[in-house]
Amino acid sequence: MSVSDFMSSPVIIAYPTDNLAYVRNLMLKKGVSRLVVIERNHPIGMITRKDIIRKLRSYDFQQRDFDSILVSEIMRSPIISINENSSIIEAAKEMLNENIRGLPVVNNKGELVGIITKTDITRYFAENIESKYTVKSICQTNNIPIVNRHHSVYRVIDILEKSNNDRVIVVDGGKPVGIITETDLSFITLPKKVESFIKRIRKEYGEVSYERIYLIPVAEDIMTPDPITIKEDEDANLAAKMLIEYNIGGMPVINDDNKLTGVITKFDFVKALAKGG
Repeated sequence: MSVSDFMSSPVIIAYPTDNLAYVRNLMLKKGVSRLVVIERNHPIGMITRKDIIRKLRSYDFQQRDFDSILVSEIMRSPIISINENSSIIEAAKEMLNENIRGLPVVNNKGELVGIITKTDITRYFAENIESKYTVKSICQTNNIPIVNRHHSVYRVIDILEKSNNDRVIVVDGGKPVGIITETDLSFITLPKKVESFIKRIRKEYGEVSYERIYLIPVAEDIMTPDPITIKEDEDANLAAKMLIEYNIGGMPVINDDNKLTGVITKFDFVKALAKGG
């Protein structure tokens, strides 16, 4: 099947001169994680939630309002695109080779006609690949991105960045109790100044003093609790169908004791198709 059979169209787009406040609202309103940046109907860049997270780690960007940050400052450019007549397998291989989660789709004139993402690839897998892979055979089992309930949001962002994942699993006693995604982190408001605190009265040995409690969120504050999970021995086809049905990007993988053994994401289906068809 060709890319045109599974691509999404029309494409949610942005322009280099748009600001981050506009992009934020557009992503939230449309429920998308990436926008294609165009000029004269030709794709020239891409902006994703991960790009936003990466930039907002910078002190300079943290001090600026969203409406003062332009798309041209954050977008990745140049980008790889794919022709609408290419096969799904070719698209999966291109995504894996470039380590990207979406490709603008162009016609023979180089004009933007759609976008194919890891979600579209997962949908293809759910509809066409059955009884070929188990969840355990394609999911990530090493270096699983995990935190505990009380890790700071800065720790979560750091793990997300270093692990090249789009979600972090919150564990308690080896069991998954929550999940934090790029959506949860993309537009979180972090303290900009040392004055971002509240004062609390403290009494000790008859003396009254004040202590500062800084308003830095922890994993438990922003996680989605009780995440959907899947057993490691299930057919990977079921996992693909669940991700599409529940409109989620990934989920924890567990064993018979409900202990975390891995994480499966839509990009794992891209990898499976790219490597084995």
